[in-house]
Amino acid sequence: MITSITLQNFRAFQSEISVRIRPITVLIGKNSAGKSSLIKFLLMLRQTLESQSDEFFVTDGKYVQLGTWIDSRHTRAREIPFLNNNFRYKIDLKTSDLPPSEMRQLWEAAASGRLVTTVGHKQFLNVELKKEPIVREPAVVSFQIRGRVFYGKKFKSGDHEVEGRIGEQIMFKKTATNLERASFLRFVSRSDSIDKLIESTAAERFLEPLRYEFLSQRHLSPVREESQKTVQTGSPPSSDVGDRGEYAIPHLVRIFASPASRKEADFITEYAGRVADIEGIKFSSQVARFLTHIKARNRQTDAVSSLADFGFGVSQCLPIFVQGAMQHPGQLLMVEQPEAQLHPTAQLEMGSFFADLWKKREVPSLVETHSGNILLRLRRLVKERILTPEDVSVAFFTIGESSAKRGKPFKTVVVKNLDINDDGSMSKGLPMEFFGADVLEALELGAR
Repeated sequence: MITSITLQNFRAFQSEISVRIRPITVLIGKNSAGKSSLIKFLLMLRQTLESQSDEFFVTDGKYVQLGTWIDSRHTRAREIPFLNNNFRYKIDLKTSDLPPSEMRQLWEAAASGRLVTTVGHKQFLNVELKKEPIVREPAVVSFQIRGRVFYGKKFKSGDHEVEGRIGEQIMFKKTATNLERASFLRFVSRSDSIDKLIESTAAERFLEPLRYEFLSQRHLSPVREESQKTVQTGSPPSSDVGDRGEYAIPHLVRIFASPASRKEADFITEYAGRVADIEGIKFSSQVARFLTHIKARNRQTDAVSSLADFGFGVSQCLPIFVQGAMQHPGQLLMVEQPEAQLHPTAQLEMGSFFADLWKKREVPSLVETHSGNILLRLRRLVKERILTPEDVSVAFFTIGESSAKRGKPFKTVVVKNLDINDDGSMSKGLPMEFFGADVLEALELGAR
């Protein structure tokens, strides 16, 4: 699981920002404060790993379109000499998905050059692996993925490094200094050296779980597609409702039709009722089962109608519930503006959804929101001991003044990582207007 992301000189981020990631991470702040830049960075990593491209980063693709690589540089980079036209990144994560002991020993021997010895015209492969007992509690390794990429027409100058530690002990390290021959989490494996060939093969077992962290992420954009009266089910992408929720209904039909997916169906049903006031979802097939008509009951009026007639709010929240139900433990769900078109009371229940997503399904979430109510519900759940303070992190994006050691201070995006305390209160740093804009407005009315 990712635990922190640090970026510098990327889109909205001029000076270095660091976002702490927890099972429920809430991104808040005014418009154009940089929240979407963090999400676009993660989407760029996913499409890079899926593309199998030779480019170090794939900036234009299925999930995000950033233009050319130079376009991702902060617009004021030329005015700040110490940025030096480089993008810098650091990602911290923890995992217990490690190679078996024998594979780790093989990688260490190959990486240190102890695997092959040359005597005269002969080479000898020296393999001596210690058999270690299987432990019930696997070790947790802290990985750090870091690098520096120069903003040029091509990915040439820079470096890319992956390091894994158990405590203070380094147990894996891989570095690339020629970015023309590497891409994100992929290193050159072609070599005439037997040591390097074996080392690269063994290193893949370390790198695969790290790639999975990004490849398994799912994302829902701020505006989801509106529900239709009749949908074509077809064969939607595996475990993905799409950025705009365009495959949510085909997946919903599949989940409700499968006895093996009863838990997922119940999870969706619960929150469709709590948030959107709908229940009794029914499906009827048409035209040789290629088209499906969906109806449901309004909990307030008992009226049964087409799902498309329930209003825009249902189409905005239902894809979130379907995607959440399909996520596997540890898979990050990223949602932008889950509160879209929802009544304030329904927004509170959306906060409970993300809490249950973690507590009942072990699915972490990254939530970008302008809703104070979602955060209020999370605070209440912490106070009621349903969540712990360590389950939730609030990243407040704002515009502040740089603390640069060189040059004059300048206005820049600043991220404050805030905690929810045991009593549900927030740590200092959140402005009054996020929760109390209505109160301030009312005070102004009373003053007149």
